[in-house]
Amino acid sequence: MKDRYGREVSDLRISLTQRCNLTCVFCHMEGQPASREELTPAEIETLVRASVEVGVDRVKLTGGEPTLRTDLVEIVRRIRPLVREVSMTTNGLLLERLALPLREAGLARVNVSLPSLDRAVYQRLTGVDGVDRVIRGVHAARDAGLAPIKLNVVALSGTSAEPDSVEPLVTFAQETGAIVQVIEFENVKGRVDPRVYRALHSELGRLSEEAASRAFRTEHNRLHDRPRYTFERAGKPITLEVVQPVENPAFCMACHRLRITSDGRLKGCLMTNSGLVDVRGLLRDGAPFEELVKAFRTAVRLRAPFFQGPETSRPTPAGPDDVPEFGATLPVVGARAGNS
Repeated sequence: MKDRYGREVSDLRISLTQRCNLTCVFCHMEGQPASREELTPAEIETLVRASVEVGVDRVKLTGGEPTLRTDLVEIVRRIRPLVREVSMTTNGLLLERLALPLREAGLARVNVSLPSLDRAVYQRLTGVDGVDRVIRGVHAARDAGLAPIKLNVVALSGTSAEPDSVEPLVTFAQETGAIVQVIEFENVKGRVDPRVYRALHSELGRLSEEAASRAFRTEHNRLHDRPRYTFERAGKPITLEVVQPVENPAFCMACHRLRITSDGRLKGCLMTNSGLVDVRGLLRDGAPFEELVKAFRTAVRLRAPFFQGPETSRPTPAGPDDVPEFGATLPVVGARAGNS
């Protein structure tokens, strides 16, 4: 199914919890208003079934920290038969123990947050002395066949954006067969301290240009049209993917994601909580499956590019089937961006 801007929705990002065992300075908590509510495995399975009806074929599990869910393996096992791929973003602290059971349950691959391999820098950014556990988790993921592994590195001025910090991560990625994914720090309203953002934000244009000049192969990820550069280092190939969303209309126009918050609301964009659609309420009120599918259709229709340039400011004309369906059984919550 396409939204009003012609963007096909094929990916569903599910936040399983807002609990986390780190306190990262760059965390945006998926832009979600604070909540302790969590969906059950059966509810998650039902919502994934409904999402398939609007074209979703890939699911990414995230949080908070998804590995804090004691029923994580069950969740993967339930939803894997429904879609082409189930993957997960994790901080890796518990991955050493969980990698193999998750792979056996059907998890395909993992993104592991690893802002630095320097113990002191890692602890300063995350609040925990845990880099050794993350390293063991990455090795366990590789050995279990969770591939390709992506090392998520949020580019922060003075730390993870600097060459002397990135170089060890590149070496580690080569050793483990991982992809380094450098992510621009986003100023998510209500979740990221604007003062921290101003102090740490690092623009990625120069990094991307340098990688492009050295690459022997350049590809683009279908999600957000992210550039992916493969170049040679010390006689071995290494792949670097650059996620540059800030003030980037092209990034938004290649977004194929719909999100489910940990408390069961459909969310069209990381950066705003305008127009959240409450599916947890429908589930717990015993609404028929068709009403859940309608909720997903409404959430898709409400999606809009956050960084709108001239090419993204006008949606395609709505047809008779593109009118949002609201009603007592299909509540829309969250009146404005950044509502918490």
